[in-house]
Amino acid sequence: MTLRNILLAGTALGAAALLSGPAFAATSAQAELNALKAQIEALQKKIDDVEIQHGNKIKSLEERKSDVEVSLNNGRPVFKTADGNFSFGITGRAHLDVGAYDQDAASAANFGGLRGNANFRRARVGLNGTFAKDFGYNIEFNFGDSGTESNARIYEVLLTYNGIENTQLVLGATKPKMTLDDSTSSNDITFIERATAVNLAITPAAGEARMTAGGTYNTDNFFGGLYYTMGSAAAGGGLDDYDSSNVVGRLAYATSPKEGLNVHIGASGSHSFNVPADTIRFRDRPELRVDPLRYIDANFVGTADAVSVYGPELALNYGPFRAQGEYYIYDISRNGVLADASFDAWYLQASWILTGESYRYDIKKAAYSGVRPANPFGFGKGGSGAWEIAARYSEADLNDASAGIAGGEQEIITVGLNWYANNNLRFMLNYLNVDVKNRGGVVNPNFGHDAVALRTQFAF
Repeated sequence: MTLRNILLAGTALGAAALLSGPAFAATSAQAELNALKAQIEALQKKIDDVEIQHGNKIKSLEERKSDVEVSLNNGRPVFKTADGNFSFGITGRAHLDVGAYDQDAASAANFGGLRGNANFRRARVGLNGTFAKDFGYNIEFNFGDSGTESNARIYEVLLTYNGIENTQLVLGATKPKMTLDDSTSSNDITFIERATAVNLAITPAAGEARMTAGGTYNTDNFFGGLYYTMGSAAAGGGLDDYDSSNVVGRLAYATSPKEGLNVHIGASGSHSFNVPADTIRFRDRPELRVDPLRYIDANFVGTADAVSVYGPELALNYGPFRAQGEYYIYDISRNGVLADASFDAWYLQASWILTGESYRYDIKKAAYSGVRPANPFGFGKGGSGAWEIAARYSEADLNDASAGIAGGEQEIITVGLNWYANNNLRFMLNYLNVDVKNRGGVVNPNFGHDAVALRTQFAF
């Protein structure tokens, strides 16, 4: 081989080596890229599989959404099915009263010392809700009492039917909606106790836990209620001894229940026509029940044959101002040759929310609902709550000379200051001036006292 051929061959081999190097590198890099791509595709497939699996589980959970919805509105626990056909809630209220009295000498001579005290006027626990959508129920027990606490007793055990528009039918042990003030919840009344006129009006036929059948109907402006009632579910003994027969009715019209100036006009009445011999007695504590003593008392035990109670009710509210009053006549027919008796009682009250909130009116019960503070106290916000001032004049006359009854004439002036801390908590401060005249059966027929009381109220 010549030198020339050797050089040509070496050049060719070198060129081949130079050309084969990049090609080999390119082939190796492509292989690595292909392998990496394959790994990425495999990883993506795994991710897709995971997403599909979790997506299916989430979809399954969504499809199997819980049948029960739980809420805690204003601290009240409520359990409700998703279809709205069944619900179950827990309610409670506690009214703790503390009070003191300053008696005049005549009052102390007649009754001894009134007892300043602290007691739970009400301590209730209840269960309520709906079933089969159109039916409602409420079961409530009260552990509080007037002047002292008590064992649990029935306050209400009630079944309602709401399947007819604007109508509610009721059956059970309940408190019929008679009078304006008594149709207002004890959580929402303006003073610590309702006026004597109202307490006397519900005595024969419409007190708490009455065995009741009836119902209510309302439109946007009209309310009507009609009930048949018997004795209290808490009464002992048999039906023949304790159950009266009563008809209770109430009508009301409100000009503008939802906003603006609202004028409420109404009337309530009851008639008891099968009166047990030992049940009719018109008496009431002097609009404070820290001490259980009653000042006025018209006793018809063993003499009453029939009782009728009737009278008008009038109220108005406009923004933070409200006024209301009621007047009732009590007619008692007595058996034998005893003369019939007739009494009357009334009250007038007014109130103003200093912090500017508006009073709320509920046409479904033709009565007022509670004050809701615009800036509630608590919840870490430091609000002031709502403040309200109120005054009431109350008069009751249980004297009827023609019938030989001297139950007494009572006049009470009450001034109140209420602080609605939030929707659950309220404090009520009341000052009362009580004056009783012409009361029979006591040494001093004219007497009275002053009283101061504070209520701490919690409800949910």
